[in-house]
Order: sequence, then structure tokens, then C-alpha cells
Amino acid sequence: MKLYRFTLTPQSAMGTPLVGDTLFGQLCWAVRNRFGEARLSELLKGYTTQRPFMVVSDAFPESFLPLPTLPSTFWETKTETDRKSLKKAQWVKITDTEKSAVKFWQECALQANFQFKKETQDQFHNTIDRQTNTTGDGQFAPYSTELTWFGAQQKFELYVVLDENRFSLEALQIVLQDVGNIGFGRDASIGLGKFRCENPQAFDFAQPNANCYLTLANCAPQGLGLNKEYCYYQITTRFGRHGDIQALSSNPFKKPIILAKPAAIFTPENYQPRLFLGNGLGNVSYAQPEAVHQSYAPVLNLFVDFEHKDHK
Repeated sequence: MKLYRFTLTPQSAMGTPLVGDTLFGQLCWAVRNRFGEARLSELLKGYTTQRPFMVVSDAFPESFLPLPTLPSTFWETKTETDRKSLKKAQWVKITDTEKSAVKFWQECALQANFQFKKETQDQFHNTIDRQTNTTGDGQFAPYSTELTWFGAQQKFELYVVLDENRFSLEALQIVLQDVGNIGFGRDASIGLGKFRCENPQAFDFAQPNANCYLTLANCAPQGLGLNKEYCYYQITTRFGRHGDIQALSSNPFKKPIILAKPAAIFTPENYQPRLFLGNGLGNVSYAQPEAVHQSYAPVLNLFVDFEHKDHK
């Protein structure tokens, strides 16, 4: 398997955050629609037994990575900074990560002070009661949804671990283009979620003497031989929905699942370099028993000085 980095450029407002597990699901529908259901079924063989054909990251700001989820005792900072400023420091330049130890990354993030160029707007909707031909109360009451517009210069980077023996880079580019043209996530049918995804580059990131993994998407880390004492993460509950034509079924909702958020640090009992971490989850839907959820995450191999934390 190989790790690729794509440049993703929004072409319209977004109604759904660009997260890896949601994008993976939509890419699976794109594979089905482009290459047929038999092809998708073949690709998903072994998915729940550590044999994913691809693993998709969240989309991150161009040239930046998420700051690892580590306690404050890990960081070395040169300046006195209030807690609010520290919480806002979420993104570290890739160039800084390549020349600095992890313990200095928070200081690098503070210096970079990255801010998204974006604007949120409320879009109002009406639901017409066909008996009265007007809006009304309850399910016919007007409502609003939030749109996010990114600046014209705002680009993102997407990381994909790909098994090219099963699914080629060219095929991946085709289905990414399909999703970008149709639209990603909520309200794609009215123009949201359009993007371009191009310029795939092989990406290799491994620090000398690496001993742990930084995740780039939501993941399910159970049963992987991890050292719990040196694992740091936050959790999220995913209330998934089916996509494509299954979204129009009588039951479009998946079972809720709990995952570790991106930027988690996971340390194994016995370190081996790897490109992804997690589990592929099945049995996530009553309506579509064969459905799976991407609970794998692309990872970067880091060295974190855990003794530094213990001695502070």
C-alpha cells in the first residue's frame, strides 16, 4: 500500500465537513455507480479484517497538519501564552514538523497562527403543505441550514492510503472527480459540496526512531495491541446516514458508533511502521446489512518523548 496526498479545492459552499469516513462512504457509492456493484463488493472483501483497499483522511488546510492531541506537559513553549490562545493553536506547518521535535510543535503552531478564510451563512428553506399550499407549523415550518464558504485561495490536502494491486490510482482519481462534480455531503443536489481534487503525490513522513502514530481521520483503535498508558485521544459519536439512493430509503440512518477523533496519538506495545490504523466496522446498518464504516485512519509515524512528559 502507498500513501498519496491530493490537493482539494472547493468550488462551492460546503454543507458537510470534509471528514474522511463520510468521504470514504461517498467514494464507495461512486465506485458502485462507475464500475458496478460487483466491483465494489470485490474491493470490500476483507475490509473488516484489516484489508482495506483504501483509507481516506480528513481534509486539512494546505501545507498544515493537525496538532497532536497531547497533554500540556508534553509541550515546550518559549513564550507565556494564555490558555485560550493555546486552544486555538490547532494547525502546524508541515515544514516545521519536518525540522522540529514533536514537543516544539505547539510553539510552531502558535507562531504560524493559521486561520481559515471562510464565511458561514444561513440558507432558509420552506416546506409546503400541499393541502394549504403554504408553509405552516411543525414539519411545514420554515427552517434554516448553515453553509460554509471558503476563500478563493483556501485549498486543502487529502491523504489516501491506497492498495494499488486492487484499485489503481487512476481509478481513484476518476471517482474523486465524480464525487467532486456531483457534490459532497448534504444538499449536493442543490449545488453544495463541489470540489476539484488533483495533483496526487506520493507522501512519505516518518521521523527517526518513531515510536507512535498520529491519526488523520476518525478511527476505532480497539484490539490493536496498544499501550494504553501512552495513547491520547478525544472521542466523537458518529450518527451516520446512508448516501446516494439509500438516503431515500425508509430508514437512511446507521447505528451510532464511538470513534477516536483525528490527531490522536496511539502508541503500540511493539512498534512497527504502518500506513493506517484502526478497524473496518460492519453491522452498522439495519437497512443495509452489507454496509461498512471506515474506522481506519491514515497515520504518520512520529517520535514522542514520553520520558520528557514524565520528568516535567
